[in-house]
Amino acid sequence: MKYITLLLCLLLLLMVAPAEAQTPVATETVSINQNTRINEAAMILETYTMKHFNKKLINLSSFNGPINVPINNLAWDKALDLIVLQNRLIRKDNAGYISIEDVPVVVPPVVVPDPLVVIAGSKQIRIKAIAMLADRSYTRSMGIDWSSITNGKITVNAGFPGASQVVSPMTFTASGNADLGKFQVDVTTALKAIETNQKGNIIAQPTILVSSGKKGFIQVGQDISVKTTDEAGNTMDTFFQTGVIMDVTPTVVTVNGENLIHLILSIERSSGVPNAVSTVIAKSKSATELVLFNNEETVIAGLFDTDETKTRSGIPILKDLPWWVFGIRYLTGYSSFEKKEREMVISLQAEIVDSAYDRLIKAAQDKNQ
Repeated sequence: MKYITLLLCLLLLLMVAPAEAQTPVATETVSINQNTRINEAAMILETYTMKHFNKKLINLSSFNGPINVPINNLAWDKALDLIVLQNRLIRKDNAGYISIEDVPVVVPPVVVPDPLVVIAGSKQIRIKAIAMLADRSYTRSMGIDWSSITNGKITVNAGFPGASQVVSPMTFTASGNADLGKFQVDVTTALKAIETNQKGNIIAQPTILVSSGKKGFIQVGQDISVKTTDEAGNTMDTFFQTGVIMDVTPTVVTVNGENLIHLILSIERSSGVPNAVSTVIAKSKSATELVLFNNEETVIAGLFDTDETKTRSGIPILKDLPWWVFGIRYLTGYSSFEKKEREMVISLQAEIVDSAYDRLIKAAQDKNQ
């Protein structure tokens, strides 16, 4: 009889144990008001996480507002999942605790563009420059006002004598019987008129193509060497750039859908003059920052120098005899010195050009047509 009783007890234990093992962990329900803040809700639910998993429930997210969802007699683990879902958070099971965290933000990898690819796809600017040395007295007699330039035109106050023959449309003189008044002419036309009348000469006419935002450099001249001595007494050659030097940094700027050109410009005219002690570098320099529209032309003027010319006049041949031939050269001729004040006039024109890639595509399309 004892053995029968013991067997019945063992059968009952085997039947009850699986039933307890299959019992859901989260059979307990909970109710939480929707205005409860998430930290308070976490403290309520932590009772059940400690009871069933022996883990604390910690809010590690940046959210600390109301849970915004009513919980009415809902299983506690379902309530936790609903709170997390409603507030766009995530639940994470860790060793020793359960955390409520923000959804991780996926930062796309930063792609550093190849500088050469950027340059190939950027706009380019063609800079055309004309550097002229003009007779200042002649430009004043023409009434040219370089500061009046607008849209590539300058104001000229010109006149001509009534008895004089007009040999070209741009032959002006300050003295005369008729006054034409003020009118506007192209900068290029004015420069050509000065050159045609032999009152100036073009010393440089460079053209350069520069990528937007990059620096362009032009030098028409030569580098001169100046000998210097260091602290140890060693003689060294230091080179200086002379001539007509232009540094330009153009940038294409879009304003209301229109492309403008921002120019940072520096122009210098210099020359080396040997001296008994050292070499003197005579320099005239101008720097400016301006904005032009496409194909607009502007002028930089006001750089002056003085040109002294020696002229020998008198009886031909005799005036040029050496001094030791009885001093005849002093009786038959004389020398005169003429000083002319010259003005450096620089005309600049900026033109926006498509990038190299755009030009390649256009050339391919034209070829296929």
